[in-house]
Amino acid sequence: MRLMQLQKRTMAVAGITLFGYLIFHMLSNLTFFSPTLFNDFYNGYNDGLIRWLVLLAVIVILAVHVRTALKIRAINAKARTIDYYRHDKFKIPAPFVTASILFLLAFIVIHVIQTLRFDAVDVYLETVQLFQSFWMVAFYLAGLFVLTMHLQHSLANVFQTLGKTAWTCQYLAWTVSVLLTGGFALLPLYIYFVMP
Repeated sequence: MRLMQLQKRTMAVAGITLFGYLIFHMLSNLTFFSPTLFNDFYNGYNDGLIRWLVLLAVIVILAVHVRTALKIRAINAKARTIDYYRHDKFKIPAPFVTASILFLLAFIVIHVIQTLRFDAVDVYLETVQLFQSFWMVAFYLAGLFVLTMHLQHSLANVFQTLGKTAWTCQYLAWTVSVLLTGGFALLPLYIYFVMP
């Protein structure tokens, strides 16, 4: 029981850290609407060790988060032979959840590789060129959709762990998730649909 609690805490701390990074990343991306500020920020960020230290930290924390989640899922599967009662009768099949998480991981890896290949001198132009492709916009939005679902589920679980199960907490989890991923979605949508 103590081991399970420790694993849940580990996953929660890793998740909160990743959530903080996502807020930072989203806010830094929103500087796109000032090309000079966007390039200045990313030129400073990509210069020296900052980028590599942040990337290493994110990879390690993400690995801890995923590994711990897999352990908890395995323990739960062995311990629970009957599903929880759900008032809304809505249940997402486990294979779909697994596929969506694998897609989210693939999305993160591809996104990191793409940004590592950017020309560090003009990140603004590289970003514009990336999202002039319909397929890249569609892929990015699909990744954000899965991220929204994951964040909402995670935040709702945090509220439930804290004893907050009211619908207002569910709405708060949805609102925070949609605002965060909506901030990320602004760039590809603006570039593809608004920019000449």
